[in-house]
Amino acid sequence: MLIRYCSLLLILISSTVLLPAHVSAAETSKEPSSTALELKAGDRVVFIGNTFADQLRLNNYLETLMTSQATVPGLTFRNLAWSGDTLKLRPRPLNFGSLDEHLKEQQADVIIACFGMNESFDGEAGLAEYGEAWKQFLQHLSSQKCNGKSAPRVVIISPIAHENMGPPLPDPVEHNQSLEKYTLAMQKVAKQHQVPFVDLFSKSKNMMQNNISQKLTRNGIHLNEYGYWAISHFVAEQLLGKKLESPSVVIDVSQKQIEASHAKVSASNFQAEQIEFTLQADTLPLPAPPQTSIPDSELMEKQPRLTIRNLPEGKYRLLVNGTPVTEARHSDWARGLLLMHLPSQEQVRDLRSNIARKNELFFYVYRAHNAEYVFGRRTKPFGAVSFPPEMETFDKLIADRETTIKAQARPLDETKWGLFRVD
Repeated sequence: MLIRYCSLLLILISSTVLLPAHVSAAETSKEPSSTALELKAGDRVVFIGNTFADQLRLNNYLETLMTSQATVPGLTFRNLAWSGDTLKLRPRPLNFGSLDEHLKEQQADVIIACFGMNESFDGEAGLAEYGEAWKQFLQHLSSQKCNGKSAPRVVIISPIAHENMGPPLPDPVEHNQSLEKYTLAMQKVAKQHQVPFVDLFSKSKNMMQNNISQKLTRNGIHLNEYGYWAISHFVAEQLLGKKLESPSVVIDVSQKQIEASHAKVSASNFQAEQIEFTLQADTLPLPAPPQTSIPDSELMEKQPRLTIRNLPEGKYRLLVNGTPVTEARHSDWARGLLLMHLPSQEQVRDLRSNIARKNELFFYVYRAHNAEYVFGRRTKPFGAVSFPPEMETFDKLIADRETTIKAQARPLDETKWGLFRVD
């Protein structure tokens, strides 16, 4: 079933951490929660919510991380979110179909529900009703079998904090007080129903305070690209139940030793002014930050790093599969260099690009631009003839992309690394 655009009302979620439901919203955990989402091979994961969830499909960092870092294979994702949605109000075009119908059509195994930003503007007056709406919603989902076999596993994600953008935009202090209360209400319901809860409010608030050089949002409540990149790392860690790190290598020239994390080293060769070895990564590196951003230093520590100690003085160039990656002096290598142009990083960029195209294709089906002919008042006589075959074509294009995504989601062949003195 399909659709068109809808009005942009407000938004939803933002930043980070999936906590056990009994932890207060003011607390954040440095380690993934013990209530991490249970994922199974082949799960269909569906996002619902408003602007935060809707625009995940435009940035695609979270889906890239979950696709490439999950310990189970074959996860697929669909985005049914719609800017302006609230938990109780989801306006749609004529004959569009209910949320239940779309969840069943997509055979949802897992539902990631992102609400709360829009509702938070109701303040104290709407708080009790909001908590009750969550109870009813979770009870309803527990009675559904969207995949035809079992009730969906649900994750609740809170809204982000309201970022201070300065005049002329409003001071966020009062709104953040409301957001914290709505986050606590969601957390309480999550605990009662024993479902995972991601506290984005607390984490995003900390991120906004700790890296004032880089804004997370465009306008205080809608994430920018950097915001999606940063927050997706934390959300993915919590949903997957593990800390995420890229493969890294440490070499001690004097000991002729090579140690690798999240990778295996073989065929090492130490010579006077060069080092060669073969690397097989266990996992892909994490997506690099947007080029124009000023990224958080802790998040950058998760990027691939090569450290080489006790090199003779001089300048050295790194080649991977014969292609120059970077060059630096011995003292810089000893401190460790972040690597940003590895073949595996290009693979991650291609993966994210294919995920973006897949999501774009699905958007054209789910929210069809010519909805009047597809399912609206002009379905007969024109739409009923033309559009079913066209929708089948979209389905095939999406399936083809997902075949490519599945192949790209894991490290491919071994890579040949070489460090050579250049002066």
